Formats: sequence, C-alpha cells, structure tokens
Amino acid sequence: MLFAYMMAFLDKQTLNYAALMGIREDLHLVGSEYNWSSSIFYFGYLIFSYPASLLMVKFPLGKYLSTVFILWSVILACHAATTNFAGLMVARFFLGCAEASLSPGFTLITSLWYRTSEQPLRHGIWFCGNSLSLIFGNLIAVGILQIDDRLKAWQWLFIIFGIITFLWGIVMLFRLPDSPATASFLTDEEKIIATERLKANQTGFKNSKIDKSQIMEAFVDIKTWLLAVLILAANIPNGGFTTVRQSGSIFYMKLTHIGILLQFNGLVLQGFGFSTFHTLLLGIPGGAIVFIFVLSSGVISSKIANTRCLTMIACNVISIIGSSLIYATGSVGSRYAGLLLMGIYSAAMPISMAMISSNIGGFTKKATVSAVFFIMYCVGNIVGPQLFFEREAPKYQSGFLAIIICLVVCVLDGFGLLFFLRWTNARRERTRVAGTVSQDQEKEDQIGEPILLDTTDLKNKEFRYVY
Repeated sequence: MLFAYMMAFLDKQTLNYAALMGIREDLHLVGSEYNWSSSIFYFGYLIFSYPASLLMVKFPLGKYLSTVFILWSVILACHAATTNFAGLMVARFFLGCAEASLSPGFTLITSLWYRTSEQPLRHGIWFCGNSLSLIFGNLIAVGILQIDDRLKAWQWLFIIFGIITFLWGIVMLFRLPDSPATASFLTDEEKIIATERLKANQTGFKNSKIDKSQIMEAFVDIKTWLLAVLILAANIPNGGFTTVRQSGSIFYMKLTHIGILLQFNGLVLQGFGFSTFHTLLLGIPGGAIVFIFVLSSGVISSKIANTRCLTMIACNVISIIGSSLIYATGSVGSRYAGLLLMGIYSAAMPISMAMISSNIGGFTKKATVSAVFFIMYCVGNIVGPQLFFEREAPKYQSGFLAIIICLVVCVLDGFGLLFFLRWTNARRERTRVAGTVSQDQEKEDQIGEPILLDTTDLKNKEFRYVY
C-alpha cells in the first residue's frame, strides 16, 4: 500500500511536473484552462466517491482496488496522447474517478487487518507514500527533464509513470488480500489468529451485503459531520490556486496536501526566477519534513492512548504558524520557511482516517462515512481555488488569511471531536454501571469473548471510542 500510494500521488502530480516541462505551451492552454485541467480531477473524484464506497462493499476489496489501480495507470499514460485542452480535461476527469477508490479502500483494508491501537501508525506508514513521492518524484522528474527525443519530456513523464503504475497494479492483483480470511500468504491457523485479533475492535467485519440501515445511521451520526467539517477545512488550503503575475510573466499557484512544496513552491519559485532544475530540487526538503511528522504522529497516536485529536491539533497549530509567516512577511526566505511549516498539517490526515476505521462500527457504515469524508476532501480542493485573487499578487492576503481561518477551524473541530467522544464514553460507562447492556454484549458474555458481528458503534453500547 505504501508503494501504491506513492505511485498514486506521483501520478496525480504529473500535471504539475508537466507544467514545469512545457505542457501549457504545447497544448496551447490559455487563461484559466490550466487551472480547470487541475480542478476537474476533483470533480471526477467527487462524482465517483459514493459509488466507489458501494462497490468496495459489494466486491472483493483487494481485487477491486487492484483493478482500479491498473485502470488508473492506463488513464495516466493516455495523458501523453492529449493534444488540446479538451483531451486533457477528459483524461484528468477519469483519473479523478479512479483515485476515488484508493484512499477509502486502503482505510478499509487497514481496519480489516489491524487493531484499533495499531491503526494510526499503519495509516501513517502507507500515507507516507505522499511525502516519499516528493523526494523520489522530483529526482525522477529531473532525470526525465534531460530526455531529448521527438516526444516531449512531459509526454515521457506520463508514459514512464504509467508503465510503473501498471506493473505495480499487476503485483497488487496477485498479492493484495481481500481480507485476512482469504489471504493466500497465511496458513489456516494464521488466518484464524488474524481474524481473532480483530474481535476487540468491535467494528464489524467485511461482508458483501449493503446494509441500508447502516447508510442511514452514518448520515445521522454527529461523528460523521465532525469528521466532514475537519476534512473540508483541511482541504480548502489544499486546493487554493490562482494565476499569479510576477516580473511580467504568468504562472500558477496551487496548494495541495503533502504536494504543497511541489505545486505551490514549484511554479511560484519558478516565477521568482528559479530554473526548472532547481525548482524541482527545492521540493525535496518539504517531502522529508512531512515524512518525519507523519511517522512521528502515527507513532505517538499508536503508542500513547487517546492522543489522536491532540496530535491532529498540534499539527494544525504548527501549520498556522507557517501560514502566518507567509501572510505577514515578504522575504523569500521567511515565506519558504513558512511553506515548510505549513505542510505539516497534512500529517493529521492519516490520523483522521484512522478515526474512521477505529470509531465507526459496521462495514457499510464505515464505507459510507469514508465516502462522506472524501467527498468533503474533493469539495475543499474545488473551493480552494476561489480564495486567491490575481489582483492581490504577489502576497495574496485573502488567500492566506482564508488558509489560516480554515486551519483554526480544524483546531476547534479537533477539540469538539475530542470532547464529544470523551463525553460519549463517559455516558456509556454510566449506563453500563447501571446494568444496561446490549443484546450483542449478552451474546458475547455467553461465550466469554467478543464476537465478530457487523454491528454499528451506535447500536453496540459496549463500544468505546478512541480519541
């Protein structure tokens, strides 16, 4: 999953590398056409998010994700054949549709294999593919930039990344398991052990039946909307981009999680006068810093009980400091330092995904909440571009002020989620002491241990939330 996520993020960012290699000039993109070719990706993601959540319930999870990953690679390679704005828009839209299954699918796989206490670190490990993609992607892009052929460097970029992704999709098809019960690399005894480990989670197990009652419960659960607001506020900064003018030249500014230094620093630093070669190299430190914070946050959240919300809050506070440096200072050095700190808020995203896998019971409900979560992810990335105004170049005060406000909302929402989950646990403890237990718990008591029922967290009154 780590390598797959790294390739997926590389593939998603190829348009930004290609922008540095001349795709805008070769495809004759004018005005806001480059902006839309980037934004259309999230419309595809948005439209396919909920259908993807149902397909992941209906079909074997590992095989479904592998098939989507292979289709992703084909769509990516097709980018090299585009010759105009319309062709690029079609390719980017379908790439977004393919992306819609990946993060929710990996979140579900993590919930099927690891205990609640283990999930934040495991989410963090495969999510590190994003930051690793900046380190290796920039180096690979520097190499591809040197290709002198009748095909343009940006075309080779799409072809090479497409081939690598396709080959890894084939590996996933044969090696990525649908669940512990069907994993080919486990013995029968190991399959039983892997399944038994999950009983303490009380979050249900994979089945192929779509439970409509669980879908309805997902939409009336307060946690769903607390998580939705969190991801929306976190991804409005991700999507902010505009056309920026400096020194008489037009270039584009974009902010996306983890890729912030590539997409913002990339074309913005190029606009400051850096060459393409140095611009690509300047993206590497940001990836390394976020890599460290993602892993550190995962370790802390996994090893120290109930520190998830506090860790997310801390990451956002650091990013507020970085955003303030960009907002309030004018030198290139201080703004670059601000960009390095600003990207740290993305380390909270794998923890927020772990909050779904750990705190949502019932497989259909979990898939539905994941769909809402990633729909908000798309909405944030679509709204973000509207917050930067060309007339405010070069400081873009409104855009960065909006980013600071969004990160403050993330902090407040994190505290709200923390107190709500603690209050719910305390209320359930009081109820338990009073002698009220669920029917599911009575069944568990009869056999002396938890059982794997596909029961939601709201119906299972013995369920305890982690925060």
